[in-house]
Amino acid sequence: MIKKIATDQLQVGMYINHLVVGWLNNPFTSTKFLLKSKNDISKIRDAGIKWVEIDTTKGSGVSLDKTVQSKAEASVKQQTKSAKEELESAKVAFEDARQFISGVMNSAKMGQCVELEQVEPVIRKLSESVLRNENALLGLTHIRNMDYYTFEHSVSFSVLMMSFAKGMGKSDEFICAVGVGGLLHDIGKTITPDHILNKPGKLTPEEFVIMKEHVVHSRIILEKTEGLSQISMDVAAMHHEKYDGNGYPLGLDKDQISLAGQMSAIVDVYDALTADRCYHKGKKPSEAIQFLLKGSGSHFNPQLVQQFIQSVGIYPAGSIVLLNNDYLATVIEIKDNMLKPIVEIFFNTKTKQHVQTELIDLSTSTDLKVKNVDSYANWNIKPSIA
Repeated sequence: MIKKIATDQLQVGMYINHLVVGWLNNPFTSTKFLLKSKNDISKIRDAGIKWVEIDTTKGSGVSLDKTVQSKAEASVKQQTKSAKEELESAKVAFEDARQFISGVMNSAKMGQCVELEQVEPVIRKLSESVLRNENALLGLTHIRNMDYYTFEHSVSFSVLMMSFAKGMGKSDEFICAVGVGGLLHDIGKTITPDHILNKPGKLTPEEFVIMKEHVVHSRIILEKTEGLSQISMDVAAMHHEKYDGNGYPLGLDKDQISLAGQMSAIVDVYDALTADRCYHKGKKPSEAIQFLLKGSGSHFNPQLVQQFIQSVGIYPAGSIVLLNNDYLATVIEIKDNMLKPIVEIFFNTKTKQHVQTELIDLSTSTDLKVKNVDSYANWNIKPSIA
C-alpha cells in the first residue's frame, strides 16, 4: 500500500516509494529504496524534503515500533565486518572479477556481446564486500600485477566507484550500477591495436587519436547489452570527459556530465596514477590525491573531489606509511579520523628486518602517529597483503 507521510514520521525499515525532490538535490540519486539507518533519514530531512511516499508492502508502515526498528538497524549492522575479517572474501571477489573481465574482453574481441546475467553475480560479490567493509577490497587495489593492468584496472575502478558511491550515501542500486559500469568501462580497448595499448612510451598525436576511440567503442559494445542501466553506460561513456569541457569524446562540461560520469573521471585518473605501468612507476596515493586537487574545478567537479578524498582517506587502505617509531605499516582501515587509521606494522626500517605483524589503532594510541607516506619500493620489499 502506498502512503504519503511527513518526513518526521520516517523510521528505519520503511521503503521509500517516491522522493519529491529534483535530481540535483536528491541525496540518494534513486527515489526508491529501503531506509537502512537513521543516517538515511537525516539525509532526507537535511535535503529539505517534507513529504515522501512509502510502500508498506516492501517495508514497514508508520506503526513500526522501537523493537522492530532496533532489529532492522541491528540487521544492517550485523552485516558489517572489520577489514581483516572481510579480507578473505574480498580476495575471492577480486580474483573472480579479474578472471571474469579477462574472459569478457577476450569474448568481446571475437565480437560477442556482454550478457548482464553473467556480470551480476560478479558485481554482487564485489558490492557485498564493499558494503560489509570497503577497506578490504580497497587494500587489494594497491597489490597489482603489471602484466594484468587492463583487467586489474577494471576491477579496481569498479571497487573504487562502489566505495565512492557508498561514502556518498547512495542506494545499493546505484552502488551496483556504478560497479557494473566500472568493470566494463574499458571494454572498448579490445578494439584498440595492441601496439598502441601496450606502448612503453608516450603516444604520438596520431596514436592518441586512435586510443581515444576506445570510449566510443565501449559505448557501441555496451549498447548491445540488454538491460544495462544508464548509470552503468554513463560510467563507460563519460570517464574521459572533463568538468571544464576539455575532455573526450563529446567535450561535455559540468551538468552535461551525469553524476556517475563525473565520479568516473575522478576514479579513472586516481587509479591510473597509482598503478605501476611499463612506462612509469605508480604514484603514492597521497600524490594522486594532490593531482586531483590541482585539477579540481577544471578537470574534475571540486565537490566530488572532496567527497572522493573522504571516501578513500588521506591514507587509503592498502597504502604504506612510516610511523614515528620508524616501523613501516600497511593501512588496514579508516574509521572516524582520517589521519589516524588502523595500521598493521610489518617492517623495521632501522634494522631492515620484517617483524611480527601487529594491528594498531592510531586513534587510540597516545605515542604512535604517521610520520609520512612511504612505499614498498623504497625498501625493496615485495608487495603483499596477509
